[in-house]
Amino acid sequence: MQVTAVTNEVYPDATPAGLDKIFTRATEAGVSLFELRIVEGKRFPYFDADAYERLIAKSKAYGITYSAASPGLFKAPLRGEIMELHRNHLLSMSMDLADAMGINALILFGPSRRPDDSEGDFNQIVDLIGAAVDTAAARGFSVQLENLPGSWADTSDNCLALLDAVGRSSFGYVWDTGNLYEAEQQHFRAGYDKLKPYIRNVHLKDGRIIDGKMVWQRYGEGVTDVKGQVEALRADGYTGTLVMEAACQPHHLDDFPTSVKYLQSVLA
Repeated sequence: MQVTAVTNEVYPDATPAGLDKIFTRATEAGVSLFELRIVEGKRFPYFDADAYERLIAKSKAYGITYSAASPGLFKAPLRGEIMELHRNHLLSMSMDLADAMGINALILFGPSRRPDDSEGDFNQIVDLIGAAVDTAAARGFSVQLENLPGSWADTSDNCLALLDAVGRSSFGYVWDTGNLYEAEQQHFRAGYDKLKPYIRNVHLKDGRIIDGKMVWQRYGEGVTDVKGQVEALRADGYTGTLVMEAACQPHHLDDFPTSVKYLQSVLA
């Protein structure tokens, strides 16, 4: 399994000086593989030109490679101008920049749920995602669905329904049990076996519900059972990425190194 960091989860600094701190901290912990999301406070691919140049230069200097890019694609209501912008512009922009950086995997989400949605919208969402997957595959990209509370891909069953219905070999799943726990409040085992055939990427984060709100915590302090997840994946021969979403709320300097040590102890 490949331990992977996220650009905005390693060090709480969104200034131009932050990349050195982020990459130094990660590489000192033996992590040089990253998932690209937010750089200097802006989400991929909407980086400032100077930030992009710094990202490229610092990535080369520190030997950083990227497993996937997450532009927040389809993280919007199904109907409206924002979704049209995602469909017609964000997807192509994301592929262009990812291609320039040598990244061949993109992450997308189920559209955000709204009160006027109906179950009849499911087929429209399948068509939306399927078209994006086909467009990406034609350019050599794989696509991964990430689960998120409040979206059409929130629970294990809803994710499975979309994965089955889209049904493309280049379409896989980001197993994010922190997000699943927030949506379902069940142990990861409740949905793991049904989703296992689709897992191409894993997001690790820990936490618990406090006063009705999900609060992210350091690995081993919450109830999502990071240790059990890693052990289950290893038993099933998973060799993909373990992406550390290690930032707590608020984001403290010790969040990443503390969780790295915990994860390394589990993997030892």
